[in-house]
Amino acid sequence: MSDEQAENDSEATSSVSSDTVPPFSEIQIIEVNRDNFSKIWPYMLVCIKSADFIAMDLELSGLGGQGLRSKDVQERYRAIRDAAHTRSILSVGITTMKLTHKSEKRRALRYETQVFNLLTLSEKPFTIEPSALQFLAKHSFDFNRLIQSGVQFQGVNCPLKTLFRELLGSSSTLCLHNGLIDLAFLYKQMYGVDLPETLDEFVNNLSDLFPDDFLPVADSKYLAEYQTRYTSSYLEYVFRRTQGDNEIERQNKRYHLEIVFPTPENRLKVLKDAIETVDIRLPEGFPDHAIPIDLHIHTCKYFAAHGFCQALRSAKGCKMLHDVDAAIDLQRIKENKKAFKRKRRYNNVVAESVAEKTGTDEAAWKDAKFEQRLLTRDFREQKRNVVTGLHRAGVDAFMTAFAV
Repeated sequence: MSDEQAENDSEATSSVSSDTVPPFSEIQIIEVNRDNFSKIWPYMLVCIKSADFIAMDLELSGLGGQGLRSKDVQERYRAIRDAAHTRSILSVGITTMKLTHKSEKRRALRYETQVFNLLTLSEKPFTIEPSALQFLAKHSFDFNRLIQSGVQFQGVNCPLKTLFRELLGSSSTLCLHNGLIDLAFLYKQMYGVDLPETLDEFVNNLSDLFPDDFLPVADSKYLAEYQTRYTSSYLEYVFRRTQGDNEIERQNKRYHLEIVFPTPENRLKVLKDAIETVDIRLPEGFPDHAIPIDLHIHTCKYFAAHGFCQALRSAKGCKMLHDVDAAIDLQRIKENKKAFKRKRRYNNVVAESVAEKTGTDEAAWKDAKFEQRLLTRDFREQKRNVVTGLHRAGVDAFMTAFAV
């Protein structure tokens, strides 16, 4: 049988499932804790060994001083080193993605995805920063559950260390977001040794942890800044931007990803009991959803660029809109205007889809986008599809894997 015949047969046998895969709108997260760790651990190992991509994210008890933002990379490393020696890992997110189907006809790559959120508790004393507690509490982190059910990761025969040896020793591409911090904490707390004094020594030591044939480590923050040239590179922005771009590609029958989670009947009971679902739907009607005509006036520019607003901590606060989808909408509008101005397709998937629908008629595009004449005050009152539970390690690991 020829390769072409085999591919056609493969598409024929899976045509029903292939044609019925909807755009993904939620994340299924498996919480791993002290009570279920021994039962879920073998399943995690199987997922890691068979994955094409593995993403990892850590939630920490703090990051320390201002040296993390230094332009001097050596000074930044020293700040990370100090933090890793005094702070602790509170949870670990691991996402595995395995390519299970490729359709040339529909131009789709389907990945079976597993997301694990491990609660981890150090046996040794560590520093907790109030700002870190406030941040995690704001994003639904359950500290009582951590204390009661966190998996301890110290000790000689700790299974969690075995898990990370398997992860770092696999042939899958490891995906991180601003990953130097994560790698430093893992090095210190999972291997129980102090970090080297200099960044060069640390990089050399890291290389020894990975096998010779290891595929590149991919950092979604680096890719966003230096490959796709996004205007912002914080994780929520990068994910929502790539999620929207992927949906536009799907609607226009260009190459896109399909994300599927194992169906409930194919899961063990211990996995079913540990699953939590997080809603990540795009705005209703995307990408043709209406937006407020005065959105550019009321969106916080600092939040749009950095993912947080310093003014919120001040006495006066900030009354501007802090919404990542609004920030992305404004950026897409700027890109579309450039496309019309140049009278050619801009290097952006949204502008391409706009050009296909309205040609070079900017007025028609504006009428379609702003036809409902919404105002930002109405926008605030509307029930929006807001991603909940962001910045838990499992959710962040998924966003990192998808973005890469």
